[in-house]
Amino acid sequence: MKQLLRTLKTRREIGVLAVFVLLCLFFTVVTNTFLTVPNILNILRQVSISGLIVMFMTMIIISTDIDLSVGSIFAAVGMIVAILFQNGMNIWLASLVGLLAGAGFGLINGLVTVKGGLPPFIVTLGAQMVYRGFALVISGGAPASVRLPESFYNVTGARTFLNLPVPALWFLAVTAIAGFILHKTSYGFKVYATGGNEEAARLSGINTDRIRITNFVLIGVASALASIIQMAYLRGVTPTAGQGMELTAIASTVIGGTSMFGGVGTIGGAFIGTLFMGVVRNGLVLMGTSAYLIDLIIGIVLVGAVFLSTVSTREKR
Repeated sequence: MKQLLRTLKTRREIGVLAVFVLLCLFFTVVTNTFLTVPNILNILRQVSISGLIVMFMTMIIISTDIDLSVGSIFAAVGMIVAILFQNGMNIWLASLVGLLAGAGFGLINGLVTVKGGLPPFIVTLGAQMVYRGFALVISGGAPASVRLPESFYNVTGARTFLNLPVPALWFLAVTAIAGFILHKTSYGFKVYATGGNEEAARLSGINTDRIRITNFVLIGVASALASIIQMAYLRGVTPTAGQGMELTAIASTVIGGTSMFGGVGTIGGAFIGTLFMGVVRNGLVLMGTSAYLIDLIIGIVLVGAVFLSTVSTREKR
C-alpha cells in the first residue's frame, strides 16, 4: 500500500488524470450535452490532429529541445500535397512526397539546431516564418480544394469508421506507436538519457546529436501526416492552416507531465494532456464562453502547467 501511495504521488500523470476527471464531471453538471456520445466523438476528432504532433513534441521536449515550426510545416505540407494532386499526381504519391517534405523540414531544423549549436527556440521560430512564407508563396495566398478518390478519403479523412472518426483512429494508432518507441525501445532510453544529462549520455556512447536530429525528423513527419489527414477530412487546405498549433502541442505535452527541463515525460501523460486541452476548449464552447476568453483561459492553463512542472522538477532536484 505504501508503495502504491508513493507511486501515485510521484507519477505526474495521476494528478493530471484526477484533474481531468474532475473537469469532465464539472462540464457534465453545467452543460446538458457534454457527456453524450456525439460530443465525446467530436472531442476525439477535434484533438486527433494536434494529438499526432503532441506525441512527438513530447520526445522533442524530453530531449530538451522544442519545435515552434510544426504549424507552418503543417500548412506547407498540406499545400504541397494539394498542389501536386491538382496538377495530376496520384494522391498516394503526392502524400508520400508530403511526408518526405515534412521529414526534410524536420531534418533542416535538426541539423541547424544541433550541428550549428543554436538554440532550438530561435531556429524553429525562424523556421516557422520561413515555412509559412513558403506555403503562402506556392499557393499565392489562396486556399486549395481537393476532390479525393474515395479509397484515399476512406483511409484518411472519412467521417466515421465503426462509429469512430477516422482521424481519431489515426491518433490512437500513432499514440500506440509513439508509446512503443519511447518506452519499449533502446531509442526511447536514449531520448531520456539525452534529456536527463546530455554530456553523460554522450560519454556513455550515445550519439546524442543523432537522437536530437531524429526527433526533429519524427515531428516533421507527424506534422505532415496530421496535415494530410486534415486535408482529406476537410477536402481542402489553406496556407494559414495550423496557426497556434505549436502552442497547443506544447501545452498538451507540459500539462501531461513532461518537464521543460528535459528527461521527464511519458506518452500516456501526453495523451491525457491532449484530451485535457480538448475537453477544456469543448466544455467552454458548450458553456457559451467567448472565443477570446477561451484563448485567455487556455493561456493561463499553459502558464500554470509550466509553473507546476518547474516547481516539481526543482523539488526533485
